[in-house]
Amino acid sequence: MTNITVMGAAEARVPADQADIFASVSSRDASREIALQGANAAHAKLVERAKELVSAGSAIQYVADPVSTYSNSWRDEHGNNVVEHQAHASVQIVLSALDRVGEVAAELTESGADVRVQWELSSALRDEWTRNLRSAAVQDARTAAEDFSVAIGAPTLTLLTLRDGRSGGGPSPLGDARFAMAAAAPPEVTVGQISVNVQVEATFNAE
Repeated sequence: MTNITVMGAAEARVPADQADIFASVSSRDASREIALQGANAAHAKLVERAKELVSAGSAIQYVADPVSTYSNSWRDEHGNNVVEHQAHASVQIVLSALDRVGEVAAELTESGADVRVQWELSSALRDEWTRNLRSAAVQDARTAAEDFSVAIGAPTLTLLTLRDGRSGGGPSPLGDARFAMAAAAPPEVTVGQISVNVQVEATFNAE
């Protein structure tokens, strides 16, 4: 009678069902007040557009970060102290209408924002795939244990313990994109894929 401990794993690449669009704006000026006013105005436009997308059903939600400010100072060639104030703001829009990702990203870029897109899986879809992969990972562990049991001449297996390993996933190399200034037509966008994986550790009794 021998105990066999093996690892089982399963993985799938799942097309994203959400896109996080990160749009950031900044303003700089020798006057802190002017820099702040510029960032506040740009931030308000981003929030207004985000609300429109949510109302239209194209976006699930948005997250508007507070405007942040900081200053840089240095001396010019004449030895005079120069101070520059900068204000920065960003808005995250969770877009569910994936056919509009290119259009919205290009629109926000054209408005002057720096835009980054990150593909995501909703919690419900990720949980569904994780449940499916758990069964596959357990079967993978059993297959490995069967190979060992045959090798030692003890073909009867009884599962003793099963432990969940790490599970998760992240965007594929194509899951993140940055947008330059928009052209006349929105750029073609391919939906990114997310890697979801599950691992288990199983111990069998072989006899």
